[in-house]
Parts: sequence; C-alpha cells; structure tokens
Amino acid sequence: MAVKMTVADCQGCPGKCCSDLEEQIIKPRTKEDIENLKWQLHFENTHVFIRNKRWYQLALGKCIYLADDYHCTIYEDRPEVCRSHMPPECEHYGEIYDVIFRTPEDFMAYVVKEDRRKKKIARAKKKKTARK
Repeated sequence: MAVKMTVADCQGCPGKCCSDLEEQIIKPRTKEDIENLKWQLHFENTHVFIRNKRWYQLALGKCIYLADDYHCTIYEDRPEVCRSHMPPECEHYGEIYDVIFRTPEDFMAYVVKEDRRKKKIARAKKKKTARK
C-alpha cells in the first residue's frame, strides 16, 4: 500500500526532490562500462550512487520550476513523477543511497575493493570444493 504524503510532510524541506535528478542505470560489468562511468564522474554535477543494489546516475541542479522559496511554480500541473515521489525515496527523510561516488577516484576505489572481495569469495569456494 502506497503512503500518501501531505503538504505537512514537505514543510521545512528545501525542495530536495526538485534539486537533483536521479536516473537508474545498468550496473557496470565490463571494462568499457567502468571506463565510461569513470569518465562521467569527471563532470562536476554528476554523481553515481547505489541504493538497494540498484545503480543510479545523479545530476545535480534544481528544477526550472522550483522557486526561490522552494515552492513549485507549476504545482497543480506538475508531472506524475513529482506527484508520486514519497518516502522512502524522499531525500528529506535521510540519505537516499547506500554508496555514493562523487569522483572517479571514489568509484575506482570501490571497483578495486569489489574485485578483491569477489576474488576472496572465489578462493573460499575453491578451497571448500577441494576439501570434499
């Protein structure tokens, strides 16, 4: 059952949901995917994050319809994606990511760490199989 947000839920929020644009992306699997994502992170308004094992690209910048007082200037005619945005995806209720990459270096450190973790798991499986 969907949670129905009210105007009160948005009180005091500086329009966080109208300040950044997130788009789900495919998890990088190949060397080319990794290099492409690393390149995208060279842009100052681009981040990548992982939430619930899903990957997202985050473009920083506010919606053109968000007023200086953080009210939507097209509220009555806002898109459906805006109407349906609610917790737990709402940034007002806490971090929306499990892991975030703000720089190419952040991302590459994660890639190296994950590669080591996968190799360790593979070695453990191989050892376990050899014992049988």
